Amino acid sequence: MRMKRIFFVSYKNMILGCLLYLSCSFVPFIIIKFGNYGRTTNIMIVFFWSLFLIVFGYFSYFDKKIYFNEEGVRYQSLLKKKFIGWHEVQEVGIAIYSPLAGNRTVDFLCISTQQAVTGRMLIVMENHSTYMNYRKSLIPLIKKYWSGEIIK
Repeated sequence: MRMKRIFFVSYKNMILGCLLYLSCSFVPFIIIKFGNYGRTTNIMIVFFWSLFLIVFGYFSYFDKKIYFNEEGVRYQSLLKKKFIGWHEVQEVGIAIYSPLAGNRTVDFLCISTQQAVTGRMLIVMENHSTYMNYRKSLIPLIKKYWSGEIIK
């Protein structure tokens, strides 16, 4: 059974992230230009900065994927895998991520096996739920597989 793959973040965020990392890629060259470092140190600065950008960019934008099909929702990243069957889902809706109390940072679409999880501020991502960045294009996809109400 084929699963529909969705990235954790939207394509718009991926493009903006790539542009951010592209603009940050000039930092080591500025450091080299205005610093008095040897050739080996310059190469190490460029190498480690580039390695940092590639690894951080991959884990920030491309590693996390959500898969949908008739059986349920699967979250997959390099370090974590989770599956929630549609028969286990109690609630689907928007949860507001707020790691610092009172500061709204981002809206997540939450698929949870417990009730009263959505429609409130989250400080920590909980294990009984799967989260992804909210975007309107996900609503028809979820309605295709889940007949319950989506709480906004």
